[in-house]
Amino acid sequence: MTSCQICNAQPFKYKCPTCFIKFCSVPCFNVHKELPCEKPTVAPPSENLPVENVPMTYRFPTADTVPVEKLQALAHSDEVKECLSNPHVRNILKSLVQSQTPETSITNAMKEPIFLELAQACLKIVEPERFQHELGKTF
Repeated sequence: MTSCQICNAQPFKYKCPTCFIKFCSVPCFNVHKELPCEKPTVAPPSENLPVENVPMTYRFPTADTVPVEKLQALAHSDEVKECLSNPHVRNILKSLVQSQTPETSITNAMKEPIFLELAQACLKIVEPERFQHELGKTF
């Protein structure tokens, strides 16, 4: 695990929402905030697999399996990236991944307008025909 970029003594637990610097505690964050920080011009390196390393096939596809091409389109969607730039959306997604009751958590997440924006942005890419049909019903 990476150390705090302020004190270099403890593992980091948090990231600055502006510049993504890693820090371990409120005192370290306060030290960081003594000087103004800026949003980086280049996205921080992902701690997950890069998009290029996503498997190109599924071992056990089902009727609900999303084609790899559409998953790659999601990764390059400006609308999806804009939604994911919101820390609240990222926190909702983290809580969904960690949830012991995913169905309840999804139901609750769908009550959040910002999460609905992300869901709609994804559906536009993954199921454009169904999205257009559902959109037509609501108006």
